Amino acid sequence: MKNIITMILLSLNVLVVTAQNKSEMVTDRPDQTESANVMSVKSFQLETGFSFERYDKNINNTSYNSSLLRYGLLENVEVRLGFEYVGTSVSLDGADFDKSGFGPLTLGAKFFLREEGDGLPKLAFLSTLSIPNTGSSAFENNNLGADFRLNGEYSLNDALSLGANVGIAWSGVEGEDYAVGIYTAVIGMSLSEKLGAFAELYGFLPGEGKNDHRWDGGLTYAVNEDLQLDFSTGVGLSKVSPDFFISLGLAIRMP
Repeated sequence: MKNIITMILLSLNVLVVTAQNKSEMVTDRPDQTESANVMSVKSFQLETGFSFERYDKNINNTSYNSSLLRYGLLENVEVRLGFEYVGTSVSLDGADFDKSGFGPLTLGAKFFLREEGDGLPKLAFLSTLSIPNTGSSAFENNNLGADFRLNGEYSLNDALSLGANVGIAWSGVEGEDYAVGIYTAVIGMSLSEKLGAFAELYGFLPGEGKNDHRWDGGLTYAVNEDLQLDFSTGVGLSKVSPDFFISLGLAIRMP
């Protein structure tokens, strides 16, 4: 009987220590800056949400369910699968045009490069491919799309951190096969143990056409160590940018 009680107490102690050592949940939403963190080995995370953006009161773009699945494949490598169901509404000269459907599937991997230290930021490299002919006909890309980014993070103190991405992307859409430069810069703030906030500047620099600069900000709320809710909103800073946009979402980490 004593042996059984001892085994139970030891088991409970292991569970408590494991829970205490569980890493902090880090997500790649709702901001546009991808983090330099990768998922731990064999851990799984779902990040999903709704977003809406408006252009000149005539064009509305809606992402009803933009989802990203992340899985820790190796110690410093995570693999990713993305999909979304989107819709576009256009009002022009009294006529309305609406279309909706799935966007193309995306496959990616994030590689951890280095920890923060010696005055240098934490770094990771993210590569994402947009698979041709995998979405609805109204939204699919005919060629392979690609997005490559270097992700950086730097802690200012216990409550403030900086993040940034630089990268280049190709949409894979026929007639838009030029490269687009990408930049993001974000400051994150820890308001309490559960509540966080961020403010961000980001943009797209196409090889053809005008640059698209945007600003956004938002909040995150940790319901528990494996569930996070988020809200963000922002405005366009260029003529080709949306007038405003808004997003709601959540992230769930599986044991």
